Amino acid sequence: MTKITPEKPRASLLRHAAEGMLALSMFGMVCAVFLNVVLRYLFNTGISGYEEIARLLFVWLVCVGSILATVDREHLVFDLLINRLPRKLQYICRWIGRGLIAWILVLLILGAWEQIQVGIYSRSPVLGYPLGLTAAAILLMAACMLILLIVECWKDLRGIAPTSPTSHPSE
Repeated sequence: MTKITPEKPRASLLRHAAEGMLALSMFGMVCAVFLNVVLRYLFNTGISGYEEIARLLFVWLVCVGSILATVDREHLVFDLLINRLPRKLQYICRWIGRGLIAWILVLLILGAWEQIQVGIYSRSPVLGYPLGLTAAAILLMAACMLILLIVECWKDLRGIAPTSPTSHPSE
């Protein structure tokens, strides 16, 4: 049995499903757009529903990819100023930043929920799927990121989380 190290995190079934969804979304987008381009240039026609599919897949691709980037702590961090502060001020700034992030995520959740309620009765022009599906991706992303932020805060309070906002679990 192999030992799980920080350099090689255990891949869960949920993570594999998310990565599979990313791959399928990217494949679907590329195929839909490529086929439409070929049809337009060679046959002067196209399949209008493919544009809606590509747009919906792109939104879900970005949102699920953002969740995975949050899990891996791979989002961009601007820490030029923070790293020059004393440890105590770094800690305070990290908690202020987390508070602001939590506030923004709550606003995203509330806004996405309102858009789902409005969009569930609105249909896309060609395929007729509920437009609330687009906002559902944002709701899922914001809710997952908020849960991950709460877990990070809990670990930090218990002394488990990395001390630097830029440190990666594999460091």
